[in-house]
Amino acid sequence: MQDFIKALTSEGKNTALPEEFNYFGKLIGSWQIDYIESSDPRPIKGEWHFSWVLEGMAIQDVIILPDYEYGTSLRIFNPDTHAWDVAYGYTGKIIRLEARKQGEMIILTYTNDESRKWVFVKIDQNTFHWQNVTVKDNGEWHINAEIHAKRMG
Repeated sequence: MQDFIKALTSEGKNTALPEEFNYFGKLIGSWQIDYIESSDPRPIKGEWHFSWVLEGMAIQDVIILPDYEYGTSLRIFNPDTHAWDVAYGYTGKIIRLEARKQGEMIILTYTNDESRKWVFVKIDQNTFHWQNVTVKDNGEWHINAEIHAKRMG
């Protein structure tokens, strides 16, 4: 198993990945999270871990929400589109998204439904805020769920 982990993970970002597209680099590390759905204001406590992988051209994460969902995302920088191709998987489902920066936000748009988005609203050194949104016909964002995260350690 250690051979697999060593082959997968990277010490840092590959120099071939332009710094201007290093959207997710601040997320590297481990985070304590509160996941809150709009239909239930009680937070689900969990963890979210991020690491550079695939020779530093990608970032993989593992999200752990006990008794709710365990999932993983693989974010791979695409030099042809200057965006990140993203796949999120959990038991029974894989979601494909494309990530681009818009101002300070990182917006991940579902590839098969542009009205569905995951948004890193703000990423600081020790906190971040994430939202799962649906864009209504009038352009208004409906927040389906959100995460408030604090860096561990």
